[in-house]
Order: sequence, then structure tokens, then C-alpha cells
Amino acid sequence: MTNKKIPEGIPGQRIHIIDAFRGFALAGVVLVHMVEQYLAAAPTEALRAVMIQDSADGLIEFLLMILVRGKFFAMFSFLFGLSFFIQMDRAANRGVNYHGRFLWRVTLLLLIGYAHSLFYRGDILTIYAMLAFLLVPFYGASNKVVLWVAALLLLGAGRFVVFAFASGETIIPYGAGLPELPHNIAYLDAVLSGSLADVFAANAVFGHLAKLEFQLNYSGRFYLTFGFFLLGLWVGRIRLFEKLDEWHASIRRALKYGIILTVVFLVSTFLLFGVATGGSGEVVKFDTWLLMLALSSLDLFNLSFAAVMLCAFVLIYSGNTGERVLGKLAPYGRMALSNYVMQTLIGTFLLFNFGFGLLGELSNTQALGIAVVLIVTQIWLSNVWLKWFRYGPIEWLWRSGTKWSWQPLARQASRQHPDSLHKGSSQQ
Repeated sequence: MTNKKIPEGIPGQRIHIIDAFRGFALAGVVLVHMVEQYLAAAPTEALRAVMIQDSADGLIEFLLMILVRGKFFAMFSFLFGLSFFIQMDRAANRGVNYHGRFLWRVTLLLLIGYAHSLFYRGDILTIYAMLAFLLVPFYGASNKVVLWVAALLLLGAGRFVVFAFASGETIIPYGAGLPELPHNIAYLDAVLSGSLADVFAANAVFGHLAKLEFQLNYSGRFYLTFGFFLLGLWVGRIRLFEKLDEWHASIRRALKYGIILTVVFLVSTFLLFGVATGGSGEVVKFDTWLLMLALSSLDLFNLSFAAVMLCAFVLIYSGNTGERVLGKLAPYGRMALSNYVMQTLIGTFLLFNFGFGLLGELSNTQALGIAVVLIVTQIWLSNVWLKWFRYGPIEWLWRSGTKWSWQPLARQASRQHPDSLHKGSSQQ
């Protein structure tokens, strides 16, 4: 494995492979969101009939379930925890206690996320911000504590505790996602026939209640996200991305074992769901312990598959050709926040009634095509943007707000050369 031209681990310098992997994760996120047509709610039978019109649409649905859903959110969450460690660690190396500044930083992220959630109720930034407040105490915890807590969360402890008390019932007022409920009917009316103000009104409160129900109840997404944060923190501590040569053999072994576990958990997931539903393939309500076990098996499948993709990405990136090709994703990943928000603005404008109103008219195949065009366009724009500017526009506002002063945005002429888009901020 050779990374001679990648100056990993140099103090104050960005680790480009992390940016590239973040771009890869972001691409998977927009694929899911666009094919789901930014609905972030259970589609009606009429909408679903339009989304899946033929075998190609059904195949896309199946492939997204197997290859994408639950995996790229895991990678993105893992990278958030890793970035947290990098920021705290580099500040500590400068003799700076970054705890207070980080808490202010995530407070700003909460505000950005809330503004974003007015357009898209599936927003993850508010969840990240809330969990980030809990992440700070773990910076000083031992590796043993970090890994044990992560393991418990990723094995489904949060889900099982909630189910023991709620038995599958709704735990957040107005959080139930059934399309026939009045607050959900109002939301569907807003996106299908309402104005931008109607969408904002539907998402301002009820959208967050629905999201919290999904996150905190049987899906366990809230607890899983924090588990991935902790894994990212631990990987930062062992300096994996800063010492790739030293970890090369371990990454190859992890890839091999990850593939085996992926197959095992995929089989166990199908078996458990099959037994729990009597082979019908339909789950009306998650109200049994067996279904909780099936969901946890699905989570472990997603985790192991995400680990396989991470290991494969690192190994491919290690070669000259892989670094040259996958490196194109680095600017896309550096501008992940701006690109994530822009994806939502474009997606909701295309789909919701306040824009072109294509929701209910696009099949999975058509939505996937739009997603691919959007990803390619954003990758190109990110590469162009960072040749002239230091940060993405929202990253710049976020950084300026964090530091309480306007930060330089434009690059000086002397820095506008091919390598310039890999330099700049010491924060990952």
C-alpha cells in the first residue's frame, strides 16, 4: 500500500481521504432521499403505485434496501464522530480547550438544521446537533468505555429498552406515521397541493414530532447514530486515517470478516422477518420481540456492509489510480453541509407543489436519474468552487459564527493552483 504523495497526519493539514469518503457517503444519502422523493413519511398507496410502476422500479427499490438504506447514514454518522475527535484533538495539541467552542458550534448546527427541516422533515442535522451535546463527555472517556457503549447501542440496547416500556406503541404525541392520521394528511396536502408556507407550517412542529418518534422508538436510529459517533471517535483515537500504512493489514482482515458478517446478518434478517411475519413479507406494526430482533439483525447487516464499503474504499484509494479517481469526491465531501442543504432545496423544489410539483409523477427510475445528475453536478461544482474559495458557503457561515468573526472566504491568487483545494482549514 502506498500513500507517499498523500501527506496524511501532518499537523494542521486536512486528511483528504476522509473528505473523499464523506463525499461518497453524501452521494448515497441523496440517492435515498431523491428516490424516496423527499417525503420522509409513509407514502400513500397511490403515491407508491406511481413510484413502483414496473420491474425496473421494483429492482431499484430492492437494491436501495440492500445496498444503500441504513449504510450511508451509518458512514455519515461515523464521520461526524471522527471529525469531532479531529477538532478536539488538534485544539488540544495547540493547548486550547475546545469544549465550549464545540458546544457553541453544534448550537449553530441546531439552528441550521431547524431552518433546513422546514423544507425537509427528514433533516438529520438537528439530530446530530442534539447528540453532539452528549458526545463531548466521551472525549475524555477511555477506549474501553467508548467501545462498550457503542457496542450496546449498535446491538439494539436502546430499541429493546424502549420496547420493554412501550411495546410498540407510539411514545411521542402526534408522532405516529400512519398516512390516515389528520396531522399526516395535513402534511401530505401541504407537499402535494400547498404553498411553501404550508410546508413550513406542517414541518415546524409536527415534522419534528414525527422524526423523534421514528428516531426514538423501535427504529432505534437515535441510539444507532450515537453508536456510530462513538465508533468515529475511537477510529480517530487509533489514528487509522493518519497511519494508513500501519493499518493496511488490519483493514484487509476487517474487509474479509466484514464480508462474512454481512452475509450472515443478511440471511438472519430475512429469516427473522420471515418467521415474524409468517412469510407474508408485510409488517403492519412492530409489536413483538421477534420483530425487534429482526430489526437489530438488519442494523448489524447495515453496520457490517458499511464497514465493508469503508475498508474497500480505503484500499482502493490507496492505489494511485484509486486516489486520483476517488479524490474527485474530496471537494464534494469538504462542502458536505452546503451540498446536503442544496440537495434538499433542489429536491423539494422539484417535487413539492411550491415548485414543479413532480411528487406523485416520478417513478423510482426517473427519481434515480435525477439523483445521479444532481450528484455529478454537485461534484463538479464543488471542485470548481474550492479552487476559488476556502469553504463551502454554509461551512463559511458556520465557521464565522463559531469564531464570532467573519472568516476569509476567497483564496488569494497565489494559492489558486491545482493543490489549493486540498489546503486551507485545519478543521476536518
